[in-house]
Amino acid sequence: MKAHLITRQGWQTLDKELKYLWKEYRPQITLKVQEAAAQGDRSENADIHTIKGFYVK
Repeated sequence: MKAHLITRQGWQTLDKELKYLWKEYRPQITLKVQEAAAQGDRSENADIHTIKGFYVK
């Protein structure tokens, strides 16, 4: 099995993206889901479906 190598710069880029996703993007999405859920029935809530489309890929 061939090993996939990564440069220091590549690692730093991925690490920066991961930190952004966990520290900034995920909390924003969580807040949007909470706000949409507070509006009532989640199965018919367009905001929930829109957010899920962006977050779950």
